[in-house]
Amino acid sequence: MRRHNIDRYDDRLQIYTNLIDAFELLMGFVGKHLNDPFYLEGTQNISLRSRIFREIVSNIIGHREYMSPAPATMTIYTDRVEFKNPNVPHFRGRIDPLHFTPFPKNPTICNFMSQMGRYEELGSGVRNVTRYHPLYAPGAPAPTFLDEDMFTTIVPLLPAEEISTPEVTPEVTPEVMKMLAVLQGEMTRKEIQMRLGLSDEKHFREYYQQQSVKQGLVEMTIPGQPKSRLQKYRLTDKGRTVLANTK
Repeated sequence: MRRHNIDRYDDRLQIYTNLIDAFELLMGFVGKHLNDPFYLEGTQNISLRSRIFREIVSNIIGHREYMSPAPATMTIYTDRVEFKNPNVPHFRGRIDPLHFTPFPKNPTICNFMSQMGRYEELGSGVRNVTRYHPLYAPGAPAPTFLDEDMFTTIVPLLPAEEISTPEVTPEVTPEVMKMLAVLQGEMTRKEIQMRLGLSDEKHFREYYQQQSVKQGLVEMTIPGQPKSRLQKYRLTDKGRTVLANTK
């Protein structure tokens, strides 16, 4: 992440692991540093951040040129997120989301990731990013997809001052307040339960975890994979505000 220190970085994550864990760690980094505005699709609350960035992260894993020693990178700036991936270009040039033919670079990996639920149908990345980006960053320029020796995806962001912060909800149950009070940094479900002295996982999920996340007071580090074994939880800005106002 390069927002303040552009010459070096403000935060950095180097990933050397299998493709499944790589996907979850990348999504965790996205969840740590990028805003996720509230959005209803019909009557269902969906994560615009997850819909957009899980597609691009999937493409980094599924379509990179693994013979190249060059690293795949994701860089978060103040006004954009840039993804660069070693690539064997098929079209060369800028991709038009309305007029392009998807081309599988690593079909075996794509099929495997699809079976694992990390990857959708071929071409869904460009379509979904184009579809959900105007809702995620209204007024920002459209995303850019460049099919060159380094496949580059640029996702423009809203300036920080234009990102609205949800109003604090005053009705917080005692159970949720207890969870906010014990949550320090990023913690697993088991760690939180241990801090709370709770042995019943179902009771914890129903009255503590789910309510905290639903009210926007706590967020998952890997929102796109709720059941991930690497999943952790942390306070949101709203959660910290609620906690501070009760002290």
